[in-house]
Amino acid sequence: MQQEGTPRFLKYHQGSVRGVAFSPRDRYLFCSGAYDGKVNLYSALRMELLMCYQITTMTLARNVNAVRFTSDGSRILAATTSRRLAVVDVERGEQLLAYDNCAFSGRDRTGLAADPACPNLAVSVAVNGKGFTLLDLRMPLPLDFVYDLHGSVIRDVAFLHPSWPWVRGPSRGALLTAGGDGTCKVSTLDGRVLHTFQAGHHVNTVCPTPEPFNATAKHDFFHSLIMSGGDVISAYVPDTGIQQQLKEHKDMPVWKLRYTSNGSLLYSACEGGVLRRYRRYPDRHEYLGEVYAHRGDIQDLDISPYDEYVVTASRDRSVGVLRLGAPNHGWTEYCELT
Repeated sequence: MQQEGTPRFLKYHQGSVRGVAFSPRDRYLFCSGAYDGKVNLYSALRMELLMCYQITTMTLARNVNAVRFTSDGSRILAATTSRRLAVVDVERGEQLLAYDNCAFSGRDRTGLAADPACPNLAVSVAVNGKGFTLLDLRMPLPLDFVYDLHGSVIRDVAFLHPSWPWVRGPSRGALLTAGGDGTCKVSTLDGRVLHTFQAGHHVNTVCPTPEPFNATAKHDFFHSLIMSGGDVISAYVPDTGIQQQLKEHKDMPVWKLRYTSNGSLLYSACEGGVLRRYRRYPDRHEYLGEVYAHRGDIQDLDISPYDEYVVTASRDRSVGVLRLGAPNHGWTEYCELT
């Protein structure tokens, strides 16, 4: 059985690293974006840099705030503080498109999401920070603008699985957005609000459980919920409300939450540079301890498609990489044929 490895810290950026993301198609490929205007591509298997691409020019703000892969893994989306969203071809390392005046220009990490079902659909936080911009990557201009969805700046955005109770039909997508004041909303892609709930604390990130929605918590399934992180971490269950609050971070704001692909483990990243881990049960989360720490605040994290690696983005200009163990599928034992 392959054991958890030793964390490595890759220092190929000259500025604060704001975002990291794994490719949904390549189990080892991931990228990072930083305040030096660069998007770097890495191999988690070899823990080395593969390619570096400069997003912004000298005449624009040299800050990348968030990065995401499209669902087919062929393109990288990079949101910058110059209100620009760049689309980069992964294989060639070339910029394919640039959408101006469609991304939030604030200093904090911004929300950016790619549709997990459609490789051409993406959403970024709008310029004013209180709405979102819908993009079809086949078109040279943004598809739609939704303003003033929230009364405060949107800190995170995610696509919600069609099985959740507020979404009707498999063809209609829904967005989960989190405002900094603790208001979380589920809305359609045209901005119609389907559901609203209050986390009861400041919110920087939201994370729905990865499996299809399950309201009854059967024997082989977890109870579906939405995690929100900020001053504390809280668990929201539809039709029930806030069920649990995790306070191991104390006074350190939480910037990112991420479940493994089967939903059994939850990872959290916060100010202070500490990555923490929780075990998820049908009715609660149990704190397992610290995984590793950066010298600066952790601002983003992601987990590889088969839960083999976790990567973190830190203000200390480094990207943390840790091998978690064997892939979560297939036969992984070692044996000798004689």
